[in-house]
Amino acid sequence: MKDTKAYIALESLTVYELNRFGKFINSPYFNINDKLTTLFHTLDDEIRSNYASKTTLNKASVWKSVYGEVKIDDVRFRKLCSDLLKLTEKFLSQEQFDNNPLHRANYLLKAVSSKNLEKLYSSSISTARRLSKQQLEKTASFYYYQYQIEKNLFNLTPEFEKKAKIKSDNSVMNISDIAFNLDVFYLAEKIKYQCSLLAYKNIFKIELEQVLFIEDILKQIKIMDYESIPPIAIYYQIYLSLTDPDNEEHFHKLKTLIGKYLQIFPFEEAKDIYESAINYCVKRINSGNQSFLEELFQLYQYGLDHKIMLTKNEISPTSFRNICFLGVRLNKFDWTENFILKNQKLLNPKYRENAVTFNLARLATYRKDFQRVIEYLREVTFDDMFYELSSKALQISAYYELDEIDVLASFLSSFKTFLRRNNKIPERRKNNYLKLVIFTQKLIRLAPHMTREIKKLEEEIKDSENFSDKKWILEKLKELQGLPVG
Repeated sequence: MKDTKAYIALESLTVYELNRFGKFINSPYFNINDKLTTLFHTLDDEIRSNYASKTTLNKASVWKSVYGEVKIDDVRFRKLCSDLLKLTEKFLSQEQFDNNPLHRANYLLKAVSSKNLEKLYSSSISTARRLSKQQLEKTASFYYYQYQIEKNLFNLTPEFEKKAKIKSDNSVMNISDIAFNLDVFYLAEKIKYQCSLLAYKNIFKIELEQVLFIEDILKQIKIMDYESIPPIAIYYQIYLSLTDPDNEEHFHKLKTLIGKYLQIFPFEEAKDIYESAINYCVKRINSGNQSFLEELFQLYQYGLDHKIMLTKNEISPTSFRNICFLGVRLNKFDWTENFILKNQKLLNPKYRENAVTFNLARLATYRKDFQRVIEYLREVTFDDMFYELSSKALQISAYYELDEIDVLASFLSSFKTFLRRNNKIPERRKNNYLKLVIFTQKLIRLAPHMTREIKKLEEEIKDSENFSDKKWILEKLKELQGLPVG
């Protein structure tokens, strides 16, 4: 029963939405089938139950709650579930309509016009203007609905008023407003999807066709006052940061626009815009510009403060890990510890223990509290392969720094066996960690007087492709030679 579309749709609703849907389905305007109402309340009780996972909701029990002792009829039951799904879809549509003042303004004008209700023209126009002002989000679609509203206003205006307007100030009502809103919608959507194409091109390293007329669109944006139009201003700046990444001014301007406009975009779109700035910082850091570590840190703080990093009030383990890693790289140890302890509740319980333990262990590594690292990781079994491998890398450095060479030698041997036997690890990642193991095994055989062997291993490591903790091993080789590290 729980795998039916009707149940899945209802389960996605919040408690408040379920309450509203209860009123919706009880309204005779939307539903006159009391069996559908009973079916909804049966499923609603199950969804709200704190022990839902332990109950045995099935077709037979649901049928009985709706039809009593009547013999079960599969066709009839499927039809009832299908009707409930249709009502749920209608409710979701109604919710979207009610939450968008521009929809209501536009359809009000259409209704008044189609009914030729001339006496309602004036009040309907006033209502449409008022509803339009209530719209807080200013995406490209905002301008599209404004275009429709202005067009409907034009159609509602009697011909004699249009002629009077021309005679008084040489203009034709609101035609310029109609054209402006349509143009903004078109330009904003075009530049937005050009940015999407460029992002995919960078990720997949493939050639993709440009959005049609993009060169003309870019020329038009350059000559207009685009900075006062949020969707064009934001996406044009993203476009510039993608096409001219070496000019860091594009990023700084984008960051300013995010601070100014991000709150007027719906959550999912705002998240995409925010992540475009994050991705730019990551690319600059990967290209060697370490000044962007601080820029990235500031963006993460902004994302936390404005909850733009959260999805359903949860932070992903990846984002949690990235923030912690950035914190320790910037030597913000106390801040990182406070972040872990304060925000662990935002992690899904399924991933929480692994994420908290691993990140505390990595923090202890940067604090050079290696005994604490071993204590954190010794008894933990990680469910996630990333944590499993990364934690073993932390243990390698901890055992070495504690001069537990015999323990380390045994650990390296067992880790190598684990890597070679585990078929779930991608080959590239497996080779990455195998290099760490092999080079560390060579490292622990060296002594300060073995200058030639140290130099040989150093050159071998430098000539190899990047691998986990390559920088750390090179630092240990410098220490063996009595050279400064840093």
